[in-house]
Amino acid sequence: MTKDTVVTLFRYKQWADAETLRAIKLLDEHSHTEKRHLTLRLMNHIYVVDMIFRANITGQEHGYTALNTPETPSCEELEGRLRDCTEWYIEHVGSISDADLDQMIKFRFVDGGAGEMKPLDMLNHVLFHGTYHRGAVGWLISESGGTPPKDVMTVFLRDYN
Repeated sequence: MTKDTVVTLFRYKQWADAETLRAIKLLDEHSHTEKRHLTLRLMNHIYVVDMIFRANITGQEHGYTALNTPETPSCEELEGRLRDCTEWYIEHVGSISDADLDQMIKFRFVDGGAGEMKPLDMLNHVLFHGTYHRGAVGWLISESGGTPPKDVMTVFLRDYN
């Protein structure tokens, strides 16, 4: 996989996260309150995992003790956080060498267990992890009377790339 491909996939992630949050914002806050709250919890979980792996890739401490935060941010807060975090990934991938993507990095999982992965594998995890949870969010949006976004790569490539 080339760096350009990874950057395109992160641009897709940024678009898909924004479209998902836009759909959540359109839900009535007073109907299906629990499901709407769960959509925000899942999107925040995506953000937290993105930040954890960002720290792992750079060899820094992330400070998280769980895979989500006790508080649930608003849609507006998540929009900025996810956008900025994914922008960091886009810039980081664009600035490193192909050889950097293949170097093993040791880190600790949130549960304290030892981990060791290549940056490319971590980047793939971030991309696929977000896709998995956005699918669940789309289902919750639909169950709450909303219209889930077209979270598919072909739409992104056709209309937004």
